[in-house]
Amino acid sequence: MELEAPHVLSVIDTKDEWYLSVHPQRMVPALKDRDPSTGERVIVFESTACLQYLCERFDKAGAWSGRTAAEKGSVMAWTAYQTAALGPTAKYWLYFLRGYPNRQNPTPLRLHKDTVRQWDILEKRLSEPGQAYIALKDRPTIADLSYLPFSMPYMFALFSVKIDDWPSIHKWSQDMLSRPAVKAVLERAPTLGHGPDLE
Repeated sequence: MELEAPHVLSVIDTKDEWYLSVHPQRMVPALKDRDPSTGERVIVFESTACLQYLCERFDKAGAWSGRTAAEKGSVMAWTAYQTAALGPTAKYWLYFLRGYPNRQNPTPLRLHKDTVRQWDILEKRLSEPGQAYIALKDRPTIADLSYLPFSMPYMFALFSVKIDDWPSIHKWSQDMLSRPAVKAVLERAPTLGHGPDLE
């Protein structure tokens, strides 16, 4: 939505066999496109790859992916770091909290500790002078979009953790959540897959 790229949003059953031709493990997100030059079908899966592809395709000015080599390097580094660190760690912590709330073993505790460590790293980054956003100081990028799902107030509450302990993350997340495109996505998300034809 930030790029105003034309798109159709599809809600699918990832258990369907046909989806293996899109993602080898039938996970989301994924996208399909057409090469504007050749008409060849393009399939991209995994959230970071989707973000990078959309920027490559529609963000010609580099507003979201970086304009200079230094900006691009920072955006790529922080986006990749989220993919390798906070994203999977928080996802599996949530999996254990919601799916196995009474499970007593070191795994949930370790995931909790590692997630908090990632929030500490993000807090330190956002506490640097003039660092309003994650990868770049002056504007949000796909790095911010990649971090937001596991760094917004709702997620801290879901984990029963006080976001006030990370004031810079709190302020940054409020700034991101105030963006019209982000608001639109969050308003629309609860209705996905619940239309009259899908009930």
